[in-house]
Amino acid sequence: MNTTYFLNLVSGNVFRTKTTPALPSAYYLGLSRTAPTADGTGVVEPASSTGYARVQLNVLSEPNGGVVTNTASIDFPKSTSSWGTITHFVIYDAATGGNLLMYGQLSEQQQVGSATIMTIETNALNLKVANPSA
Repeated sequence: MNTTYFLNLVSGNVFRTKTTPALPSAYYLGLSRTAPTADGTGVVEPASSTGYARVQLNVLSEPNGGVVTNTASIDFPKSTSSWGTITHFVIYDAATGGNLLMYGQLSEQQQVGSATIMTIETNALNLKVANPSA
């Protein structure tokens, strides 16, 4: 799913009706224990004190049918304590803070305990800019 902010950002930049802010120069994948919403709220990421950090997305394919996928596995840092049950992925325009752009439900919830490396396997992340109600 795409947030309303991201859809407006993309449309404004593509059609040059609103080019500030510009499209992000980098994207960051994160994890959430709750379901985000199209207005960009509802995300509960694990605390950075547990070893959690967003990961820069730099292994994405060229679009195919409007879909971009990860061409290699994406590993999060090893947890130093429990992250809880992870239910969703989130994509931001910054390593911390920033604007929520996209999100989706994991195919299976993941319980991340201490000393665990959460991995998104190759070709498991499929991203598409589309209307959230579609």
